[in-house]
Amino acid sequence: MGVLVKTKYSIGDKVWYISNNRVQSLDVTGVGICSELEAECKVEYILHFNSFWVNENKLFKSKKELLESL
Repeated sequence: MGVLVKTKYSIGDKVWYISNNRVQSLDVTGVGICSELEAECKVEYILHFNSFWVNENKLFKSKKELLESL
């Protein structure tokens, strides 16, 4: 029996995040899902062709949404 995981972003989406105290944006180029326990599921995204992974809770759909979260 499989588990369906709904991700917040899809490949190709532009996302906003903070890195080195600067607001930045990149496209999602991959999605990784890790589940160590059935109740916990960690979703991370690859930004800009495997440059780095970012946890879903650190990404935002718009610059405005990111700034409002601060």
